[in-house]
Amino acid sequence: MSPRLIIAAQAGVLIGLVGVTLFQSRQLREAHRQLEAAAQPAPELADHTNQRPVRLRLQPLPDVGVRTHVQELDWRSIESEDYATYVANLRRIGCPEPTIRDILLADIDQLFAARRRALNPPPSDWAFWKHPDDAERDPAVIEEQEARQRELAALERERRRMIAELLGPSAARAEVADRKERLLQNRSLQFLPPDKREAVAEALARWQHSVSGGPLPDDDAAARESIASAHRLLEDQLAALLTPEERDEYEMRASPVAEQLRERLRGFGASREEFEALFRLERETERDIAALLASGDPQAEDRILAARIELEEQTRDILGEDRFPDYQRVQDGDYQVLYSLALLHQVPPNVATEVWEMRHTVQDHADQIRANPLLTVEQKQLALEAIRLETQAAIVDVLGQPLLEAYQRQGGDWLADLTAPVNFGESALPPELLEVLEAPPTNPAPLPIPLPYPYP
Repeated sequence: MSPRLIIAAQAGVLIGLVGVTLFQSRQLREAHRQLEAAAQPAPELADHTNQRPVRLRLQPLPDVGVRTHVQELDWRSIESEDYATYVANLRRIGCPEPTIRDILLADIDQLFAARRRALNPPPSDWAFWKHPDDAERDPAVIEEQEARQRELAALERERRRMIAELLGPSAARAEVADRKERLLQNRSLQFLPPDKREAVAEALARWQHSVSGGPLPDDDAAARESIASAHRLLEDQLAALLTPEERDEYEMRASPVAEQLRERLRGFGASREEFEALFRLERETERDIAALLASGDPQAEDRILAARIELEEQTRDILGEDRFPDYQRVQDGDYQVLYSLALLHQVPPNVATEVWEMRHTVQDHADQIRANPLLTVEQKQLALEAIRLETQAAIVDVLGQPLLEAYQRQGGDWLADLTAPVNFGESALPPELLEVLEAPPTNPAPLPIPLPYPYP
C-alpha cells in the first residue's frame, strides 16, 4: 500500500473519532440542561409557595434560642464483650425482655457452636428399631463416646449457667427444653433428603409454636379446637411433603407409639424387621382404642380389653415361640432394674437375665414349700431361710456384693420377702394326722429339707 493511501486512511479514522466526540458532547450538554430544568419548581407551584424559584439548597432558619439535643443510637455503644453489660445496655434502651432473650440466645449459641461441633461429629445412620442400650458395645467406642458425652455435658452446663446468670433460671429451663426437642426431631429426620428435611422441620416448628403454652383448662373449648386444628394442619402438611413410605418411617422414628415401644423393648435386642412389625401392629391397635374411647360406646372398656388381649396374641405370632418369652421378660420391671444396674456397673447384660430367671425359679420353689402340708411353720421358715441364703450367695457370684446391695436398694427386696411372715396356707391333712406329724419323734433326727435345685 502506498504512503498516500495510508495517510488518507488515518485521516478518515481521525475524522470519524472527531465526529463521535462532537456527538457525545452534544448529548452531555442536553442531559445537563434537562437536569437544571428539573431542579426548578413548576411555575404554578412557585406562584403559590414562593415568589422566587427555590433551588434545592435550603436557607438556614433564624436562631430563636431553642436547642434540641438528639442523641444518635450507635449500636457500638450498646454492644459489649461482657454479657452482663450487654444485657444491661439492652434493658437501658427499653428493649423488650423476649427480644433480649432471643438476641442473647442467638449470640451464646454462636459462641458455643464451634466447640460443640468439634465434640459432636455428624450422626451416623441411626438403627431406630433398637433401644440405645441394646446397641453393640465395643469397649473402645464406649469409652470414646462417654468421654465425648462428658465434655459435651460440661459444655452444656457452662452454657446453661451463663444463660441462667444473664436471664434467670426460667429462661434457661425453657431454652433447654426447646433444644432437646429440636435435637430429637433432627435425629428422626436424618433419613430424609436435605430439602425435605428442612421443609418437614419447618412444618413441625410452626406446629410446636401453635400448640405451645402448657396444659389447657377443661372448659377452654376454643383453645382446644385451635390445637386440634393445628394437628390437622400438620397431618395435611406431612401428607403433602412425604411419600407413604417416608411417612411410615418417620412415624417409626418419632411417633409416641414408637418411643413407647422402644422403651418397652429395652433389653430385648429387636431386629429392624421385628420392630417394624410390632410397631405397625401397635399403631393399628392404638388407633382402634382411640376410636373406641371417642365413640362413647358403653361396651368400650370390654372391647379395649379384648383389643389388648388380641395384641398380645398377635405379638406372640410375630415373634414366635422362641422370642416371645424374651419379650415377656423385658416387660418385667424387676428385669429392667437388673438391666440398668448391669449397664451402670459395666457388667455383661446377660447377668440380668440370669438373676431374673433365678428369682422366678426360687419363688416357685418357695411357694411349693409354703403350700407343703407335711412341713410345720418352723420347718417352712427354716427351709425358706436356707433358700434365701443360698440364693443370695449365688447372686453375689454373678453380680458381686456391691451390685447385689444396689439391687436390693432398687427393687430386689424379694430376697428378704422370702422369709417374711406370710400365711403358709391351711393344711389339707386331718388334724389328728397333723398332731402325729408335728409331735417330736422319740429319737429326734434332723428333718431333711430339700433345696429346690443344686446351687453352685
